[in-house]
Amino acid sequence: MRLRFYTICLLMLGTLLSGCAGLQPGYEPPRLEVTGVRLDPSSRGAVPQFLIGLRVINPNRQSLQLDGISYNLYLQDQRVLSGVARDLPDVAGYGDQAIEVSATPALFGSIRLLTELMNSPQLKALDYRVEAKLDGGGLQWPVRVEEEGQLPLLPVR
Repeated sequence: MRLRFYTICLLMLGTLLSGCAGLQPGYEPPRLEVTGVRLDPSSRGAVPQFLIGLRVINPNRQSLQLDGISYNLYLQDQRVLSGVARDLPDVAGYGDQAIEVSATPALFGSIRLLTELMNSPQLKALDYRVEAKLDGGGLQWPVRVEEEGQLPLLPVR
């Protein structure tokens, strides 16, 4: 009975230590910037496809391997575009990488946004938010990244 208890304790200690080994002191989560959104010229059919330009910034020494990404684009807190991508290029340590991913419009979020815009003609800017989950694959935890800001609707003078 004692041997079994010690075996269980050793297994738990080993599990705890292996989990702590995966923590990296000083690790900063990557940053994500939207560089552009445009209609995909190869889009055909009833549902248009959009291309979102993203810049992934890696503020760490080790390179960031990206097996996949899932993302949502919100305008005025309404999800208007979403998508997933895989087999992305690695981001070098202390480097950045521009990627372009495909996104599909969210019908009901887009309708709610249009309704809000029609009811608020005095609106001078749109609040935006991009949420993304960067997946490094393997035993690494996915990293969640968020960027938010405002898009002016009137030309800046």
